[in-house]
Amino acid sequence: MIYAIISFSASYIMFVFCLFQGVLDMSDQINELHKAEHSAKKYHPMRAGLWMIPPLKIMLERNRLKKILLNAKSDTDIKKFRAFYNVSNQSTAWAYISFACMLDSIVSIKTLFDAFRWHLSIPVFILLSLLIIIAGYAQVMYRVSDDRKEKIGTKINRLKKQ
Repeated sequence: MIYAIISFSASYIMFVFCLFQGVLDMSDQINELHKAEHSAKKYHPMRAGLWMIPPLKIMLERNRLKKILLNAKSDTDIKKFRAFYNVSNQSTAWAYISFACMLDSIVSIKTLFDAFRWHLSIPVFILLSLLIIIAGYAQVMYRVSDDRKEKIGTKINRLKKQ
C-alpha cells in the first residue's frame, strides 16, 4: 500500500518536473530564436500543450526549423541556427521524457486503486487521468507565469531591504 502511494507520488512529480524542464528549454529555444531571426521575419513559438503529443511537436518543430534555415543568409545566422537547433533537440528530448512520465503516472493510478482494493471503472479512470494531466499542466504553467516571477521578485526585494 505504501509502495503504491510512493509510486504514484513519484510518477506525478516526475511528470510535472520533466514537463517544467521542457517548458524551460522551450523558453531558451525562443530566446535563441529571437537572437537568430531578422527583424522582418517572425517565427511563432511552439505551444506548451504540444508536450502532450511529442510526434506532433517534432513535426511542427521540423517545419519551423526548415523555415529558419531557408532564411539564414550569413555564417553568423548559421551559427545562431545551430545554437537554436541544439536547444530544440533538448526540448524535444524533454517532450518525450515528459510524455513517458505522464503515461507512468496514469498507470500508477491503477496501481494505487489496486493496492487499496478499490474498484476503478473506465470512466473514473479516464477522469482521474485527465485530472492528473490538467493539474500537472496547470502547475507548470503557474511556475513559468509572470505572476510567479513578480511574486519572487517582490520577496527578493523585501529580503534585500532587511
